[in-house]
Amino acid sequence: MARRRLNVLWVVVFVLASAAGTAAAAPSWRLAAGSTIAPNGEPGQSGVSLAFGAFVPVEGRWSFGALFHVDDQGTALTALRDPNDGTPLGVVGDLHRWTYGGEWQAEALVRRTKRWDWHWNAGFGYARQEIDRRGINAGAVSGITLSTGTAALLPLAGGHHLGLALAYRRAFLSTAADPGRSTHWATTALEWRWQGTPKE
Repeated sequence: MARRRLNVLWVVVFVLASAAGTAAAAPSWRLAAGSTIAPNGEPGQSGVSLAFGAFVPVEGRWSFGALFHVDDQGTALTALRDPNDGTPLGVVGDLHRWTYGGEWQAEALVRRTKRWDWHWNAGFGYARQEIDRRGINAGAVSGITLSTGTAALLPLAGGHHLGLALAYRRAFLSTAADPGRSTHWATTALEWRWQGTPKE
Protein backbone atom coordinates (compact mmCIF):
# COMPACT_ATOMS: atom_id res chain seq x y z
CA MET A 1 0.00 0.00 0.00
CA ALA A 2 2.81 2.44 0.88
CA ARG A 3 4.60 1.83 -2.40
CA ARG A 4 1.34 2.25 -4.29
CA ARG A 5 0.73 5.64 -2.67
CA LEU A 6 4.26 6.78 -3.46
CA ASN A 7 3.90 5.63 -7.09
CA VAL A 8 0.70 7.67 -7.35
CA LEU A 9 2.54 10.71 -6.05
CA TRP A 10 5.26 10.29 -8.66
CA VAL A 11 2.62 10.11 -11.38
CA VAL A 12 1.09 13.35 -10.07
CA VAL A 13 4.51 15.01 -10.11
CA PHE A 14 5.05 13.89 -13.71
CA VAL A 15 1.62 15.13 -14.78
CA LEU A 16 2.27 18.51 -13.20
CA ALA A 17 5.62 18.82 -14.93
CA SER A 18 4.01 17.89 -18.26
CA ALA A 19 1.25 20.43 -17.71
CA ALA A 20 3.85 23.05 -16.89
CA GLY A 21 5.44 22.49 -20.26
CA THR A 22 2.20 23.33 -22.03
CA ALA A 23 1.04 26.19 -19.79
CA ALA A 24 0.78 29.72 -21.16
CA ALA A 25 3.08 30.96 -18.40
CA ALA A 26 6.58 29.60 -18.83
CA PRO A 27 7.47 27.02 -16.16
CA SER A 28 10.48 27.38 -13.90
CA TRP A 29 12.68 24.29 -13.75
CA ARG A 30 14.81 23.75 -10.66
CA LEU A 31 17.77 21.60 -9.73
CA ALA A 32 19.46 21.66 -6.32
CA ALA A 33 22.43 19.74 -4.94
CA GLY A 34 23.81 19.99 -1.43
CA SER A 35 23.83 18.35 1.97
CA THR A 36 21.49 17.36 4.76
CA ILE A 37 22.04 19.08 8.11
CA ALA A 38 21.55 17.61 11.59
CA PRO A 39 19.12 14.76 10.90
CA ASN A 40 17.83 13.14 14.08
CA GLY A 41 17.76 9.40 14.59
CA GLU A 42 20.47 6.92 13.64
CA PRO A 43 23.00 7.27 12.07
CA GLY A 44 22.03 10.96 12.30
CA GLN A 45 24.81 12.25 10.06
CA SER A 46 24.95 14.63 7.12
CA GLY A 47 24.71 13.24 3.61
CA VAL A 48 23.92 14.19 0.03
CA SER A 49 20.70 16.07 -0.74
CA LEU A 50 19.26 16.39 -4.26
CA ALA A 51 16.05 17.96 -5.54
CA PHE A 52 14.36 18.54 -8.90
CA GLY A 53 11.14 20.44 -9.53
CA ALA A 54 8.88 22.24 -11.97
CA PHE A 55 6.91 25.34 -10.94
CA VAL A 56 4.38 27.55 -12.73
CA PRO A 57 3.71 31.23 -11.95
CA VAL A 58 0.09 31.58 -10.86
CA GLU A 59 -0.41 35.18 -9.72
CA GLY A 60 1.88 38.11 -9.00
CA ARG A 61 4.83 36.92 -6.97
CA TRP A 62 3.44 33.41 -6.39
CA SER A 63 4.28 30.13 -8.07
CA PHE A 64 3.10 26.58 -7.50
CA GLY A 65 4.62 23.25 -8.46
CA ALA A 66 6.03 19.86 -7.57
CA LEU A 67 9.41 18.85 -6.18
CA PHE A 68 11.10 15.45 -6.03
CA HIS A 69 13.77 15.13 -3.33
CA VAL A 70 16.36 12.64 -2.12
CA ASP A 71 17.91 13.21 1.33
CA ASP A 72 20.63 11.08 2.91
CA GLN A 73 20.60 10.72 6.71
CA GLY A 74 24.11 9.32 6.93
CA THR A 75 26.13 6.13 7.16
CA ALA A 76 27.46 4.66 10.40
CA LEU A 77 30.93 3.10 10.36
CA THR A 78 31.98 -0.11 12.01
CA ALA A 79 35.44 -1.59 12.66
CA LEU A 80 36.14 -5.05 11.26
CA ARG A 81 38.36 -7.50 13.11
CA ASP A 82 39.74 -10.89 12.25
CA PRO A 83 37.45 -13.47 13.94
CA ASN A 84 40.45 -15.64 14.79
CA ASP A 85 42.87 -13.28 16.49
CA GLY A 86 41.04 -9.93 16.65
CA THR A 87 43.44 -8.16 14.28
CA PRO A 88 41.94 -4.85 13.05
CA LEU A 89 40.94 -5.14 9.38
CA GLY A 90 39.77 -1.57 8.83
CA VAL A 91 36.58 0.45 8.95
CA VAL A 92 33.61 -0.02 6.62
CA GLY A 93 30.18 1.51 6.18
CA ASP A 94 27.44 -0.29 8.10
CA LEU A 95 24.04 1.26 8.81
CA HIS A 96 22.78 3.68 6.14
CA ARG A 97 19.51 5.65 6.07
CA TRP A 98 17.94 7.81 3.36
CA THR A 99 14.58 9.35 2.42
CA TYR A 100 13.05 10.08 -0.98
CA GLY A 101 9.68 11.43 -2.06
CA GLY A 102 7.68 14.17 -3.72
CA GLU A 103 5.97 17.34 -2.56
CA TRP A 104 3.54 20.00 -3.70
CA GLN A 105 5.03 23.41 -2.97
CA ALA A 106 3.91 27.04 -3.08
CA GLU A 107 6.51 29.79 -3.27
CA ALA A 108 6.50 33.57 -2.98
CA LEU A 109 9.05 36.13 -4.12
CA VAL A 110 9.25 38.10 -0.86
CA ARG A 111 11.93 40.61 -1.77
CA ARG A 112 13.87 41.78 -4.83
CA THR A 113 17.03 43.85 -4.52
CA LYS A 114 19.40 45.14 -7.20
CA ARG A 115 21.27 41.81 -7.23
CA TRP A 116 19.25 39.17 -5.38
CA ASP A 117 15.78 37.66 -5.42
CA TRP A 118 14.64 36.31 -2.03
CA HIS A 119 12.07 33.50 -2.00
CA TRP A 120 10.11 31.65 0.66
CA ASN A 121 8.34 28.31 0.11
CA ALA A 122 6.24 25.76 1.96
CA GLY A 123 4.98 22.36 0.93
CA PHE A 124 3.56 18.97 1.81
CA GLY A 125 4.02 15.56 0.28
CA TYR A 126 4.70 11.88 0.77
CA ALA A 127 8.05 10.16 1.24
CA ARG A 128 9.64 6.80 1.91
CA GLN A 129 12.53 6.24 4.30
CA GLU A 130 14.76 3.19 3.92
CA ILE A 131 17.58 1.72 5.97
CA ASP A 132 20.17 -0.71 4.69
CA ARG A 133 23.33 -2.47 5.77
CA ARG A 134 25.99 -2.72 3.08
CA GLY A 135 23.36 -2.32 0.36
CA ILE A 136 20.87 -4.85 1.77
CA ASN A 137 17.50 -3.31 2.68
CA ALA A 138 16.79 -3.71 6.39
CA GLY A 139 13.47 -1.87 6.64
CA ALA A 140 11.35 0.92 5.20
CA VAL A 141 8.44 3.15 6.16
CA SER A 142 6.40 5.83 4.36
CA GLY A 143 4.57 8.91 5.58
CA ILE A 144 3.47 12.50 5.09
CA THR A 145 6.08 15.28 4.93
CA LEU A 146 5.91 19.02 5.53
CA SER A 147 8.61 21.47 4.50
CA THR A 148 9.52 25.13 4.47
CA GLY A 149 12.52 26.95 3.11
CA THR A 150 14.10 30.05 1.66
CA ALA A 151 16.36 30.80 -1.29
CA ALA A 152 18.55 33.72 -2.32
CA LEU A 153 19.02 33.71 -6.08
CA LEU A 154 21.11 35.82 -8.43
CA PRO A 155 19.36 36.50 -11.78
CA LEU A 156 21.57 35.70 -14.78
CA ALA A 157 21.15 36.04 -18.53
CA GLY A 158 18.74 33.86 -20.48
CA GLY A 159 16.26 33.28 -17.69
CA HIS A 160 18.79 31.48 -15.48
CA HIS A 161 19.11 31.95 -11.71
CA LEU A 162 21.78 30.65 -9.36
CA GLY A 163 22.02 30.85 -5.60
CA LEU A 164 21.74 29.18 -2.21
CA ALA A 165 18.72 27.41 -0.72
CA LEU A 166 18.02 26.40 2.88
CA ALA A 167 15.11 24.15 3.84
CA TYR A 168 13.62 22.24 6.78
CA ARG A 169 11.65 19.02 6.34
CA ARG A 170 9.47 17.17 8.88
CA ALA A 171 8.51 13.56 8.20
CA PHE A 172 5.59 12.04 10.09
CA LEU A 173 6.88 8.48 10.45
CA SER A 174 6.11 5.85 13.05
CA THR A 175 9.14 5.11 15.23
CA ALA A 176 7.60 2.18 17.09
CA ALA A 177 9.39 -0.49 15.07
CA ASP A 178 12.57 1.57 14.56
CA PRO A 179 13.34 4.30 17.16
CA GLY A 180 16.28 5.43 15.02
CA ARG A 181 14.16 6.76 12.17
CA SER A 182 14.86 10.34 11.11
CA THR A 183 11.78 12.53 11.50
CA HIS A 184 13.28 15.96 10.86
CA TRP A 185 16.31 17.44 9.15
CA ALA A 186 17.47 20.51 7.25
CA THR A 187 19.17 20.85 3.88
CA THR A 188 21.46 23.41 2.32
CA ALA A 189 22.08 23.42 -1.40
CA LEU A 190 23.36 25.24 -4.45
CA GLU A 191 20.25 25.82 -6.57
CA TRP A 192 19.94 26.49 -10.30
CA ARG A 193 16.71 27.63 -11.95
CA TRP A 194 15.71 28.29 -15.51
CA GLN A 195 12.51 29.87 -16.78
CA GLY A 196 11.73 29.73 -20.46
CA THR A 197 10.11 32.38 -22.61
CA PRO A 198 6.32 32.70 -22.04
CA LYS A 199 4.18 31.28 -24.83
CA GLU A 200 2.22 33.68 -26.98
